[in-house]
Amino acid sequence: MKNYIKVAAALAFTFGLTGCDLDPVVTDNVTQERHDELIGNPETQPKVAKAALAKVYSIFQDFYDSHDDFGLKAFHIATDLMCEDVAYQNWNWFQFDYQIDNRMENYRRTRSTWGQFYDVIAKVNLHLETYFAQESDDPEVMASKGEALALRGISYFHLVNFYQHTYKGHEDALGVPLALKSTDENLPRATVKEVYAQIIEDLKYAVDHCHNTGVRTDVDRAVAAAYLAKAYAQMEDWANVKTYAVIAQEGGTDKVSEPARGWDIGQPDILWGYDINSQNSTLWASYWSHMDHFLSRGYAAGGKTKLIYNYLYNQIPKSDSRRKLWIDKDSLPEVAMQMLAQTHNSGMKKLDDLDNFEQVKFIAGEAGMEQDYCFIRVQDPILLEIEALVELGELGDAQTKLTAFASKRDPKFKAPTTQDELRKEVRFQRRIELWGEGTNWFDMKRWKETIDRTKGYTIKDKNGKDIQVVSNHKESARKVMRTDDKNFLHKLPIKEINANKNLVQNP
Repeated sequence: MKNYIKVAAALAFTFGLTGCDLDPVVTDNVTQERHDELIGNPETQPKVAKAALAKVYSIFQDFYDSHDDFGLKAFHIATDLMCEDVAYQNWNWFQFDYQIDNRMENYRRTRSTWGQFYDVIAKVNLHLETYFAQESDDPEVMASKGEALALRGISYFHLVNFYQHTYKGHEDALGVPLALKSTDENLPRATVKEVYAQIIEDLKYAVDHCHNTGVRTDVDRAVAAAYLAKAYAQMEDWANVKTYAVIAQEGGTDKVSEPARGWDIGQPDILWGYDINSQNSTLWASYWSHMDHFLSRGYAAGGKTKLIYNYLYNQIPKSDSRRKLWIDKDSLPEVAMQMLAQTHNSGMKKLDDLDNFEQVKFIAGEAGMEQDYCFIRVQDPILLEIEALVELGELGDAQTKLTAFASKRDPKFKAPTTQDELRKEVRFQRRIELWGEGTNWFDMKRWKETIDRTKGYTIKDKNGKDIQVVSNHKESARKVMRTDDKNFLHKLPIKEINANKNLVQNP
């Protein structure tokens, strides 16, 4: 704990207690006595605590032990690839996630996911004991505590979904160990219901006591509310989904995405992200390396591109502007030419260098591999609110809000009238709007949908003749799998099983 205290206090003191752009290089500037004085003062205590959270936040962006292991955005890519909406032809990193074959106890994915989120939890638990051992009714102290609790709640939300099926119908199944103190060890797995109870408790405290800071790198009130709405959606507690999705929308403003839109964290629709720069960029082991094939270097630039499932793309109305977020050389050649005009990839200069259905939503632009990360956008809670209205039977409000959202993207949009059709439409809107953002896997699990990569469709040629189009998923990955199949569930890391005899392994 002394090292943790020295780093935290030195950071806060050295950088004027701002908590911004912190660098944990100097660790001996503040004595234990001075540290105790700082955290004993209600005016400085929240600022010192905020400074100490810098290293916790960095876990969500750090590079670990391979080029598919770089924090929360790696989790987003891996889980999106497990579903059907992202196709991956020339695979490399993340190929086993795409094949839904990265679940075994000795595999890197299950080890790195466990390590990342439990690292956050361990540091948050120590943080709480260091800075919030005494109860306080000071609003700033409670807000500071709430930020840390939100980080823990978000981490448990990811863990319990990764190592167990969705909440509804699996409440009594084994979830993950519920460590709440720095001294907790060799714990058994708590039930899914118990883990969710803690998630709710942590995130509700944050919503009740945090502020909307307007700083996109903060897990503030709006971010905590967004994840709380997501947790309640897994529980199918629609009244609470509605409540917290509305609160979450206070933190951002809807924005219609265009090809190569900006992704710096100052964008109005980004609720939470990470400020990437030359000092912290993980370069080839980064989200942009794996997603943006117009960069001068990187895995995507080398041909490991991500595409939209052509079956899904074919369902997007031609009047919907979001069709432009993927290459369609036949119907939208101007988008392809726009991207070629601004490419940094020397191997991508002409139309033939592009493949239909390649994504152009996530383009880093001039920032390159130093472009910021977006972890969650306001469109997620906007659509969760509408989904909650549908499930609550408030169909009139659902139609109104869905029309307001979708008509910005498709001026010809007409909202369905029945509950079943509205449900289908909201789910479709989430799949299109949030494509590639790490939400689809959570959604498919809670919707209890079947992953089906085999679907084709029929189009007409210029002479009106039917043409059968096959799936653009790699042939060996054209799988059909229920999201409650055991193979869609990850095993606990073998290292944890061997070290803790109280753990029960997944089948």
